[in-house]
Amino acid sequence: MNVLMIHKFYYIEGGAERYVFNLSELLNKKGDHVIPFSMQHPKNFPSPYSDYFVSYFNPEQLRESKNPLTTMKRAARVIYNREAQRKLAMLIEETRPDIAHVHSVYHHISPAILKTLHDYNIPVILTCHDFKLVCPNIVFLDGNNKVCEACRGRYFWKAAVKKCFRNSYGASMLVAMEATYHQLLKSYKNQVDVFHAPSAFLAKKMAEYGYENKPIRTLPYTLDVQSFEPHYGKSDYFVYAGRMSVEKGVLFLVDAMRYIKSIKLVLIGTGPLDEEIRNRISLYKLDNVEMLGYKSGDELRNIISHAAFTVMPSLCHDNSPLAIYESLSLGNAILGARIGGIPELIEERVDGYVFTAGDTDDFVKKVKLLSEQPLTTISMGKHGRRKAELLFSPDEHYARIMDLYEETIHLGRLH
Repeated sequence: MNVLMIHKFYYIEGGAERYVFNLSELLNKKGDHVIPFSMQHPKNFPSPYSDYFVSYFNPEQLRESKNPLTTMKRAARVIYNREAQRKLAMLIEETRPDIAHVHSVYHHISPAILKTLHDYNIPVILTCHDFKLVCPNIVFLDGNNKVCEACRGRYFWKAAVKKCFRNSYGASMLVAMEATYHQLLKSYKNQVDVFHAPSAFLAKKMAEYGYENKPIRTLPYTLDVQSFEPHYGKSDYFVYAGRMSVEKGVLFLVDAMRYIKSIKLVLIGTGPLDEEIRNRISLYKLDNVEMLGYKSGDELRNIISHAAFTVMPSLCHDNSPLAIYESLSLGNAILGARIGGIPELIEERVDGYVFTAGDTDDFVKKVKLLSEQPLTTISMGKHGRRKAELLFSPDEHYARIMDLYEETIHLGRLH
């Protein structure tokens, strides 16, 4: 099967990209042919189809020009990218794909490409890596980083009023206009045959906010579990690996360490809160918190696998964090916030615990349970590894994604 794989980045930026490349590699190994369509970028991996990629764009460019006409043209590209339509049409003419698997296209490529796919009668499955279709800020957070569902999939102007996107009226107005424009065009509702939600939580929110009449299929991500080597043993630290930002709950995590003495916290990653975190560690004299900065590859996996457990303290509706998939594969018990799709990945008292997001007392209680009963925590990690082998198996995922592809092709023929 010739699969047109469409995503805005052709390099690893985050969890969405890791899934796109994991899936592409899996399909190619199984004998299918993946045809990428993306945006040009200096970090891109090589591709024989890179000449068809859309020209580079960074949303920061909207603020760089003092020429109003230039700014308007760039804003128009965010809403409806005609260059992307032209280049995609050329790629389709060249490769004749059987199906298009669309991922995140907003801002850099734009949903305009859905019309091109529709015009060429190509069946479309869209993986929702976030809540973009019902929330212009994609993560159900307002300008004050508070959980917010005010737009409810249709009142997108509220995102502009509340400065939801980058805490900027201008940027929020632009994404609100983008969402409203494609809502009026019914770009997603009329030009996508099947929606793929990695979490039941996301599927529920889509159905709740306007997509109840569309096929929304829940299927977790995949990764090569066998390439993750677990380590089962006692440890004097637990780990957070991810972006250092407010919505990820990192400040909450550091503040809570004032009440935890039985175990050390290791922070891996970078982000806008790096300096603030260092200041709080110094202010509270937290000699049980260590910042390691950015790590990757075998070094990252080694640090995580030797931790007692992994923590996911999000204050936002995380969809289906790949950090949990990877930690389970590395044999770690998980302590996750009860928010978004996180609880779906944790079988409480079997491979971890959940706690009420933002609740320090509940969090501290669960940390003590995991740190003061190391043999139980190790047993949880072993169960998590077995679960990962079952749920995230590439073979299992391939069988299920092919079922979704067949459904998509069937529905696409009914256009």
